[in-house]
Amino acid sequence: MNKFYKSNLEEQETIINIDYFASKVNLYTCQKTVYDRLIKKIGEPNKTYYTDKKISGASWQIPFEDKKSITQILSRPTLIGQRK
Repeated sequence: MNKFYKSNLEEQETIINIDYFASKVNLYTCQKTVYDRLIKKIGEPNKTYYTDKKISGASWQIPFEDKKSITQILSRPTLIGQRK
């Protein structure tokens, strides 16, 4: 498996965009822990981004019909985890 690109904590983000016109949820993350959780819950991303031959982020496109996956990605444990 490819290694994940080490970026500064200030540069890490997860973006959720709900596209009502296309009837899908777009999700992008560049945080390794969120990336790993999403791989386990909803599978491989539609697009993976690389920097210096290491994974630097990924995006998923989930149609509105896939309610189970949307419910899983919008849950606090998936996006935030056990942060204190």
